[in-house]
Amino acid sequence: MECLDANVVQDLMAGALEPPARVLAIEHLDECQECRDLIALLARGATHEVLQDSLGDTEKRGPSIAMLETVGSDQGLAETVAPGALDDDALGATVAPHETVTKAVRVRAPNQVGRTLGGRYTIVERLGAGAMGVVYRAEDKELGRSVALKQLHRPDAALTGRLIREARSMAQVNHPNVVAVYDVGVADDITYIAMELVTGESLRAWQQQRSVHEILEAYLAAGRGLAAAHDAGLIHRDFKPDNVLVGKDGRVRVTDFGLAAIRASEDLSASGAAIDRAARSIDDINLTTSGSVLGTPAYMAPEQFTGGNVDARTDQFNFCVSLYEALYGARPFEGKTFEELADNVCEGRVRAAPSTTRISGALRAIMLRGLSAKPGDRYPTMTHLLEELGRDRAKPWRRTAIAAASIAGVLALGVGADVAVRSRVAASIRQSFAATAKQADRAVRLVANQFDAISNLVYLFPVMNDVSGHHDQADFGLGAPESDEKDLDDIHDRLVSADWRLARDFGGREHPSILAVADYKARLLYTSADPHAPRSDLKALPWVGGNTTTLVRFDDPALVKTGLVGKQPPAGLAMVFARVRSVGDAVTTQFFQIVEARALLDQIRLDDTLLSIVAPDGTSVGDVPPSLVAAAPADGEAERASDGATYEVLARPLTGFGEKPIGRLVMAHQMDGVLQLFPHARTVFAIGALAMLGLALGTAIKARRITGARAD
Repeated sequence: MECLDANVVQDLMAGALEPPARVLAIEHLDECQECRDLIALLARGATHEVLQDSLGDTEKRGPSIAMLETVGSDQGLAETVAPGALDDDALGATVAPHETVTKAVRVRAPNQVGRTLGGRYTIVERLGAGAMGVVYRAEDKELGRSVALKQLHRPDAALTGRLIREARSMAQVNHPNVVAVYDVGVADDITYIAMELVTGESLRAWQQQRSVHEILEAYLAAGRGLAAAHDAGLIHRDFKPDNVLVGKDGRVRVTDFGLAAIRASEDLSASGAAIDRAARSIDDINLTTSGSVLGTPAYMAPEQFTGGNVDARTDQFNFCVSLYEALYGARPFEGKTFEELADNVCEGRVRAAPSTTRISGALRAIMLRGLSAKPGDRYPTMTHLLEELGRDRAKPWRRTAIAAASIAGVLALGVGADVAVRSRVAASIRQSFAATAKQADRAVRLVANQFDAISNLVYLFPVMNDVSGHHDQADFGLGAPESDEKDLDDIHDRLVSADWRLARDFGGREHPSILAVADYKARLLYTSADPHAPRSDLKALPWVGGNTTTLVRFDDPALVKTGLVGKQPPAGLAMVFARVRSVGDAVTTQFFQIVEARALLDQIRLDDTLLSIVAPDGTSVGDVPPSLVAAAPADGEAERASDGATYEVLARPLTGFGEKPIGRLVMAHQMDGVLQLFPHARTVFAIGALAMLGLALGTAIKARRITGARAD
């Protein structure tokens, strides 16, 4: 069996335990020295009250023996306790000496249920009892409400005066966090106080398994009740979680003002709920002696131990001990004996916080100041302490979390808007690409058709018949090579004299083309780029000798060497169309038209899409940035970045005669989104949103640990 509950001890002494419960309690007392010491201590206090009434000034008399008749035992079990017999754990030295008692002291309150006091209060049921008094639930017939009615066990002028003073003290405090006192009086030699009936439990019972935030809020409410009492000039002197009630409505109320001056062990809860477990040492023993103010040792301030001046700062100390215990699950000062506890309290030796605690250092610092051994080192008033505790320690973390989440939301919104805009832009770009691709096919066919038309026109020139009809006679032994050279010179002169304007401008005056003629041996007879250029051999050019379309650089060394494009060829990319005249399989004449590839782009362009033509060797002309050209896929669509901007890029093959690929057409369009603030803004915003989200999550967890952590 566990040690006796405080209510059980009080009921046992008051003779209010039912027979089965009495038997169990007495059997436990036979085996538990600590509970016997507790019973003896409380009995000696009660005996002292009786002795004062009957013997007057007892301190002048000799050693005493207090006898306690254990109530309800069929065997008449009795404890005989002398002051010197109590060890330190029982706080024997704290009890005032008194005279020998020759008769047993029996504390029992008669059952008052059903009785009406003062013609006004009808007692309904017993709620709780202590060594000095008992609390009932009663009905106030005048006002039609239930009240908690506290009355003394027995008539006693001194105790009646104290009870009335307590009632008057409590009545001076009108505060929602203080139990209200409605009436005080004496009826049929019974002194009573009518108080607010609170349905709930003690703060000690309520605070079990509550979060730090909930505990702080409850203690702040209780502290406000204490502060209101201080403003009214009252000192509680025995604040502890057992003297605070938490109603079912959640409201916290401080009770038992003035009980420290009477006997604070009389901890009565109007709800009748269990107050706490009786302590196994001196922690929960509550004593007072004449001329001194002690309170409950486990919660007392140094000045209460030493008999010093007790003021509002004493309540502040009691409050911080209670709060410390609620948060850490252990009281701040160690001590198995009264002397050990008093020494630690007076020296300010607070036990170290557990290594696994979730209580913040800032909150601990506030409590430690309230636990200062010197009253002057504590907070000036209870209000100052409450202001410090009332500061939301999680607020900076919550504010940071909210700010970070807001920033993350803005950044994410920006990224989301950018994605949405880019999606719409991408759809539009794909439509543009599709239209441009069709136009590119048409443009290539148009240029090819133009070349066919030009070549057909050129082959009608009489001089082209001379070219086709010339063969070197020396190859057949019919003449000298010099004669053949002279004939070629004559053909060259006639080619130079021919009117090539119509053919040259057929593709447009902005991009005049180069026209050239070669004979059956691929000897260059004429080029409009350098009409008087000497004859050269074109066989080194791989695309000579057939009907071909070729993309080649103007400054290609092999091309420049032939003189086909002149002595100073233009920069860029040349699109070369070759057309041969044949007799059977034998080539008789070759005609070339060379145009700038850029001219083809002008025919392809439909909108602001960037276009470039890329040769097989990677050379490109157009307005697509080189980095995008290099990064473009071989064929197909992709998203690429260049100079801090993002582009949608499409590459598709360009075909010549016979649908043979001759190069690529690269199309690019910038993805105009919301995030065009600076290079890589989209990436920065995305990373920033993730970082802010992480910060928000981290600080939210920190705030939750501060406000939602379970008391250790």
